[in-house]
Amino acid sequence: MKKRDEKRIFMCSSVHVWSDTRIYFKEAKSLADKGFQVEFYALDFEGEKENIPNLEMHYLPALSRKERYRHMRVLLKAFEESEAKNFHFHDPELLLLAKKIKKKYGNKVKTVYDMHEHLPAALLTKQWIPRFCRPFVSKFVEVVEKYYLKWVDAVIYAEVSYKQNYAMNQATKTVDVLNYPVMPPEIQEINPEKFTLIYVGVLTEQRGLFNMLELAKALRKKGCHDFKLKLIGPIFTNEEKIVDFILRNKLENHIEQLDRMQYKDIWRHYYQSHIGLCLLHPTPNNLNSHSTKLFEYMAAKLPVIASNFPDFTRILAEADCGYTVDPFDPEGAADLVMKLKEDKHRSQEMGEKGFRAFEQLYSWQHESEKLVGLYEDFEKKKIRLGIYE
Repeated sequence: MKKRDEKRIFMCSSVHVWSDTRIYFKEAKSLADKGFQVEFYALDFEGEKENIPNLEMHYLPALSRKERYRHMRVLLKAFEESEAKNFHFHDPELLLLAKKIKKKYGNKVKTVYDMHEHLPAALLTKQWIPRFCRPFVSKFVEVVEKYYLKWVDAVIYAEVSYKQNYAMNQATKTVDVLNYPVMPPEIQEINPEKFTLIYVGVLTEQRGLFNMLELAKALRKKGCHDFKLKLIGPIFTNEEKIVDFILRNKLENHIEQLDRMQYKDIWRHYYQSHIGLCLLHPTPNNLNSHSTKLFEYMAAKLPVIASNFPDFTRILAEADCGYTVDPFDPEGAADLVMKLKEDKHRSQEMGEKGFRAFEQLYSWQHESEKLVGLYEDFEKKKIRLGIYE
């Protein structure tokens, strides 16, 4: 059996595109920068591709949910041919591969599960699952997931709250690597033509898509006509319903929708904006997560208007960089927008305070050190990884 290299990491996703912010721009590049050899597998996607030292890119075709099992075959074969000692994966479905790999190689390899969400809670709001089935599917997945976690040597939590749902065995190492932003490029002086509200992320109902459209409608009713709502991200809901809402409420000149774009290109749009929006629905998964958008807005010196979840309220109040509101109260949200629009001094002050909080508390630099430390710990301590059936 070939000797595997402790400094080589096989990082993969069968779901995310290669340019995913957390996986590529934060984790893969941080590890490569620290001298680890990263073999990176993720879905192909248009965009400017880079040549990064120590980072070897492999692109998978986009497949339907029913066909994604084909990616698992490709990834398993690629790992078997690789010299990497570390199998770092980002999707729950790849837990099946982790078990196969551990059964075959035992302690000669390390499997690391990068947990982006608490899956059982997230399934309760997945639109592609019939509503009446969701509780059963969630409970079933919870049982299956906990079984497969026995074959994982380390779990990386993207949110502190996730670990409350898991009791790991002593052989499993855990670390919180929170999804905070990287230091943004230097802010340039850009003067947009209209007062601009921005949201960046997946566009679905439970992530506040129609709450933001209702906010735009409320602004028009209050006599505000010189504003733009810029929505950046893929649409995962009925597009006809969106178009119908915009046309019925005469919002054609106020809504700009752009598709998913590379992380480095998002900042230009932030700098052209005045307020960052995060009007998520109070689903179990959203209530227990710290949305990355909050911290990106802070890094871009944007005051924030977000859902009135306890953690969101605490974060924004401590930094004095935004307001929270009931996401289903478009009139209240519109009043806050008007308040910030009219008080430019207060708006700028909030933006500056948010940036200071980002620098001190919410920067990726601190999180990258924990990620690198996980692999350095594997090397130095030669952790005993447990006994596998």
